[in-house]
Amino acid sequence: MIKKGLTLAIAALLMVSSSFAQKGKTVTFTGTVKFPDTENKYPIYLGKYEGEGFKRAFKAIDSTKVDANNNFSFKVPADKPDFYQVRVYYMDRIDFWADKDNIHVNVRGIDTAKMKIKNPPYIYMENTSADNDLINDMNLVNYLNYQQMIAVGQEQYRAGLSKDTLWINYMKDGFDRINKEANIRTKYIINKYKDQPAVLYALNSISWKRDGELLMSTLDNLTKKYPWLTQAKQKKQEILDNMAQTAKIADGQKAPDFSFPDINGKKMSPKDFKGKYLIIDFWASWCGPCRQEIPHLKEVYKKYKDKGLEILSVSVDAKPADWKKAMTEERMTWPQINAVESKPVMASYLFSGIPYLVVVDKEGKIVEKNVRGESLDKAMKKIFGM
Repeated sequence: MIKKGLTLAIAALLMVSSSFAQKGKTVTFTGTVKFPDTENKYPIYLGKYEGEGFKRAFKAIDSTKVDANNNFSFKVPADKPDFYQVRVYYMDRIDFWADKDNIHVNVRGIDTAKMKIKNPPYIYMENTSADNDLINDMNLVNYLNYQQMIAVGQEQYRAGLSKDTLWINYMKDGFDRINKEANIRTKYIINKYKDQPAVLYALNSISWKRDGELLMSTLDNLTKKYPWLTQAKQKKQEILDNMAQTAKIADGQKAPDFSFPDINGKKMSPKDFKGKYLIIDFWASWCGPCRQEIPHLKEVYKKYKDKGLEILSVSVDAKPADWKKAMTEERMTWPQINAVESKPVMASYLFSGIPYLVVVDKEGKIVEKNVRGESLDKAMKKIFGM
């Protein structure tokens, strides 16, 4: 009896010890920086994204600097496997799955080029198992896609200069072609790693509108295989919420309302334009394509203003001073408001990139979304018949 009690006591002690050991589980992330920040202006951060949907944002949990040999290191919590990100200065960002891999990366560091262009490099994580191999593969797909987008943009520009109509027409769907290729590669990776928790990383690159069956079946498989993987359950709920909101802003539905101040502090909203057709133009001072669209918007406004059209430009600039400076430069003659806290309105209209234009009818119902240039002209012709 004593022997049995002693055995149970030892077993209980071992369970407690194991629990404490598991609670303190960490993995090591190390890196070597080729061009370190010699002026010590920029830390190297370890952090993770928190929040859901448009409220999701990076939160730093630790920081460090390189040692005498240009190396750095983080101990990363791994009690509960999750995604983390290391940010080296202001350019290099490395996502990884913290579970059992001790990862090493080699990064460039400070941009030494005379002309600095935002073109993030591909960074390969060493010492990885399947979950982080997946992230390596996805990052290569995204990197190559980005490089092809740059090349297509340059070729579209050259085609326009050449006046070669065959070349111009061929290049019109250049972005669609490379995005379809990236989608094929992404789905291959999802199928290859469908049983790995980190496949969630790849799922972020496909849309439920086009690949909903693959998306949902993969999430259901993860939930069944890993009951502890709350990230899969949260992802599924986020998609279901997104689907519900998409139905709410379908063409013919009431445009979500919002209210923000103009330059004089007077709040304005789409409701103020009832009885007129309205273009809601989401833009920002720092957005090149947004500002390239403004001359065209001026033409549209001039052509249809007397026929009952209004424009409400909604800047998503976080700094009002930048918004005001851009307004002075662009000289737009229609109402302007500034959404300093823009995430709620972006979530209600389900967009993350700008420019984003929405056409609303006289009753405040959505006519079309995400129109610009030629598609905006077509929308105006449908409404005004010219």
